[in-house]
Amino acid sequence: MSIEAEQAVLGSLLRKPELMDDCYLNSNDFDPDGPNSLVMESLSWAHERFVDKQNPFDFVVLAEHWGNQLQKIGGISYLMNLRESVPSVNNFDHYQNIVRETHIQRMARIALREATATGEVNIADTVDKLQQIAEMRPEGQASGPVKMSDVLEDHHKKIRERGSRAGITGAKTASDDLNQMGGGHQKGDVTIVAARPSIGKTAFIVNDSTAAAKSGSTPIIFSAEMPSEDVSERYICSIGNIDSKKVRAGMLTENDWHNYSQALDILDSLPIYIDDTPGMTIEYIRRQVKNMQKKFRNLIIYIDYLQLIESEKKFSNNADRVNHVSKQLKHIARTFNVPVVAISSVGRKCEERNDKRPMMSDLRESGNIEFDADIIIFLYRDDYYYPDTVRKGIIELIVAKGRKIGTGTIEMVFNRKTGRFINLTQEEKEKLAEKVREHERQGHSKR
Repeated sequence: MSIEAEQAVLGSLLRKPELMDDCYLNSNDFDPDGPNSLVMESLSWAHERFVDKQNPFDFVVLAEHWGNQLQKIGGISYLMNLRESVPSVNNFDHYQNIVRETHIQRMARIALREATATGEVNIADTVDKLQQIAEMRPEGQASGPVKMSDVLEDHHKKIRERGSRAGITGAKTASDDLNQMGGGHQKGDVTIVAARPSIGKTAFIVNDSTAAAKSGSTPIIFSAEMPSEDVSERYICSIGNIDSKKVRAGMLTENDWHNYSQALDILDSLPIYIDDTPGMTIEYIRRQVKNMQKKFRNLIIYIDYLQLIESEKKFSNNADRVNHVSKQLKHIARTFNVPVVAISSVGRKCEERNDKRPMMSDLRESGNIEFDADIIIFLYRDDYYYPDTVRKGIIELIVAKGRKIGTGTIEMVFNRKTGRFINLTQEEKEKLAEKVREHERQGHSKR
């Protein structure tokens, strides 16, 4: 029955390629000893590569790309038989449910067989593994269209609640001005924080997640770049206002130790979680978010950083993988109704321009990031490039895209030694603006 279901899924996809958008299966769900796993892999490849084409599953293109591998299972003839043999594409969801359930049963048998192979069964590990397998089931079906007046039921209560929270409707950010601009990080939104190396991306995440935790949210940091201890030290330095070089060298003064102790107490009181699992995949992140949502309300997800996140799917190049990860981050935000804040790297092209502030075209390895994100914030420090700048110690938060909040530039003080972001007072903003104007009046270029 499972083989027939696999063939029905593939035949439905070949007859109606747009069903790929509703397909939650991948090649791993198919019998590894049969031919259909390779067919699914080839269809996934074609869908990612030729998504804009009317028929991404062109038999000639598939045969040309997969060559001998496809020939071993019957080549184009096998694909044509799959397409013609499917009873009805209307039962596609039923077919893929059978395939996924069969895969779960297969994985469960393998897990139990491995657990009993040595005669020493670790019940806790086995149960945990079986639970992970069970969570492979797809999310609930979409609710479908609803009447707009039903959507607005009790909407007036939300407006009153927003007013009682002084305009902060989401998780607080690291910046007071950004809070006023967008009301905090909103559920379902993806925010990209991008910059060149060593500008302050991770420091921003540290400050941002600390502010979110203090406002009642539960941040989870998925750190693909640095181990959890290194990231945790950044929290200590930022919260305790301690020079990070002293921490790395172990040369703290008596006052530093006092600040260190206080920072530990504050960090202990905040519900901040970190995961530095090596080689983490976007599918792994999704599973963890699903598990954490059962335990905590008001989750906010941080990714450090997007280009380092892998996938359980196979891609022929990095650009396709990053596109997939970007798209899945949006799905996670929408499916679990949580804010997602992801760091992204920026290409070096911006450094070739006179104005070295990044633009959306500088986002590395993916054009999808620009479209998937609700908000894109570039970080820029003039003193990174020009040590004698009048903007020394200032970091700019350039909101280049704001789907609901608009665009603009926010300036903050950035203490590089401690990694702390500090809001500018109105008086400090005015003094800085006057300083810049005076600098320009003296004939210096505007930076």
